[in-house]
This record gives sequence, structure tokens and C-alpha cells, in this order.
Amino acid sequence: LFIDNRDTGGAPVVVEPNPTYYNLVGRVEHENRMGMITTDFTMIRSGALHRANGGYLILQANDVLLNLQSWEALKRVLKTREIRIETIGEQYALLAMTTLKPEPIPLDVKVILIGNPLLYQLLYRYDEDFRKLFKVKADFDTAMERSVENIAKMANFISNHCRREGLKHFDRSGVARVMEYSSRLADHQEKLTTCFNDIVEILYEADAWAEMEGARYVSKSHVEKAVKEKIFRSDKYEKKLLELVEEGQILLDLSGEKVGQINGLAVLNLGDYIFGRPSRITASTFLGRRGIVNIERESKMSGRIHDKGVMIISGYLGQKYAQKTPLTLSASICFEQSYEGVDGDSASSTELYALLSSLSGVPIKQN
Repeated sequence: LFIDNRDTGGAPVVVEPNPTYYNLVGRVEHENRMGMITTDFTMIRSGALHRANGGYLILQANDVLLNLQSWEALKRVLKTREIRIETIGEQYALLAMTTLKPEPIPLDVKVILIGNPLLYQLLYRYDEDFRKLFKVKADFDTAMERSVENIAKMANFISNHCRREGLKHFDRSGVARVMEYSSRLADHQEKLTTCFNDIVEILYEADAWAEMEGARYVSKSHVEKAVKEKIFRSDKYEKKLLELVEEGQILLDLSGEKVGQINGLAVLNLGDYIFGRPSRITASTFLGRRGIVNIERESKMSGRIHDKGVMIISGYLGQKYAQKTPLTLSASICFEQSYEGVDGDSASSTELYALLSSLSGVPIKQN
């Protein structure tokens, strides 16, 4: 018996975590008998495509692409609609080894590839077979509306996961705190994240804190403790920057008024942790015809988006103040004590305020 799906309630759904060539299309095994390599029909092993025949096969796109032979074999069976069990070594060996060659098996399967948008775009653009074989795209958002219905579904997800994994159940305050954390991950008060792995991590950690306290249920305090400890494991660089500010090594004026000077906030993304770094932005204006000089760009520490933002400021000043006469102006904009480079256009309005302050002589409050 090659494949037995009698106990399957419907169409088979197979998830292959290790999609190597042989795990997908099967193989013919061999054994050594007194120095001779032998095989027979009882040593033919099925692959994930055989087990999913008549149903669905779910694969991680990145795992398949890391095995080049797997990707080519997957495309071949989808194009020919049949599975051939072959040995990879025959394609590269100088001498072909005599072995069993099972008859091809007709294939009727739906393959679901899971991957990120960048991977999809690359495959769609550079692999012609991909766009022919995988025609249906389902693009899942990383956030959903914070509606009553979705909150109830999230609460059910928490309850089901706790029941399945043997965790302590969450009380109403604990569930509410998880919802707040979900909105924070979504960066929106009216949305919830759909990155459930991040939610599951907090469930496990909150359960551990409740277990240490001997609590029957996981409450708000346990979730807050889990979130706090998660931040503690990742906020080393943020604390170091705050120390530099407190020690006066990073110069900031947080009181009074200054001309041509304003405080901005640069966002640093460390992957699993994002925080803001305060920066002093200064603008100097003087007679000349050079226009606005982006010091970060001149020192090759500015990204293209930030350069575009500075050019937009130049266009705004020209449109606003140079309709009748040419704008005779030289100005410079600088992020002080910035050594890691600057990109993005979120600080464009802040830079404009500093420029207008320098031009007019009107001071800006530093708080």
C-alpha cells in the first residue's frame, strides 16, 4: 500500500515543513547486502505530493527556494500533472545506476505557497513559470479593524490556544490588556495586529508569570509584566542613548527659545524593537545663491527619501517667496550629532520650521 487516506474526513491537507526533493516527490531506497546495493518495490517511499494528491499541499516558499532541485521538481510536476520518482544522482553521475523506475502517478493537487510580498514580487518578475502555475494571490494584511467582532475572535483565539497548549486561561482584564498590546503592535488605536506569533509569545510569558505567582488565571498584571520584561530584553541601546543625553554627551535644549534650532525625533528600528532618538536640527541662512544645502547629503549620510524632502522644501520656499523676484538664499540644514545616517521625510516640516525661524529671526520653543 503506497498511500492510505481512508481515515481522512475530506480532501487531504498536507503541510511539509522540510520540502527537500525526496520529501516532495518520494524516493526509491536501497540497502547494502554483502557489498551489493539492492532494492525492490517494497522500498518505494511516497513524498508529500503523493500524500496530498487529490487535496492541498502547503509549503513555505522560502524553504522550497532554498532547495533548487525542489523548486524545479515542483514546477515540473505541476506542469506535467504527474509525479515521477527519480533519483537526483542520475542527473549528475557519470554512470547511471540500474534501479527501479516506478510508473508516473497522475497528480491532482492544489499547492499553497506561503511567503512575504517581496518574495512574491521577485518570483513574479523573474520566473515565468511562477506566474503561470500560481495564478491566485491572497494578500493578508498585518492589521485588522478593532471591531467588536474581531475582538471576540481574538478572545476566542486566546482561549483556544490556552486550552490546546495547556496554558492558564486569561481573565477579562488579561484579555483586555492583550488587546491593548495588539493595537500597539499594529501602530493604530483602532486596529489589531494579525501577527499572531507575537501575541502567542506574550501568552506564554504571561502564563509563566502567573505560574510563578501561583495564580489561577492570567490577569492584567501578568500580561503587563510579560510586556515589560520583553521590552527590558531589547531596550539596551535606548537606555545607552538616554544615558548619553543625561551625561550631556548628546546635546539637547529642552527649555527656552532658540532661533534656527528645533528638536526632532529619529526612529531607530532594531528589528524586534523600535524607539525614538531625539536629535537637534539646526538651520543657518545667509546671503548667497546656493539654495538649501543638505549637510547630511553632502557628507553622504542622507538617504534618497530625505534628499527628496529637502528638495520639496526648496520648492515650497520658491513657490511661496519667489513668484516675482528670484530667491537669493543660501541655507544649510543639519541633524547634529547624527552618525548613523538619516532617511525618511517625516522631519521635512520640522526642518522647514527651523529654516523659517532662521530667516525671520523668530525663536522656536525648545520644549
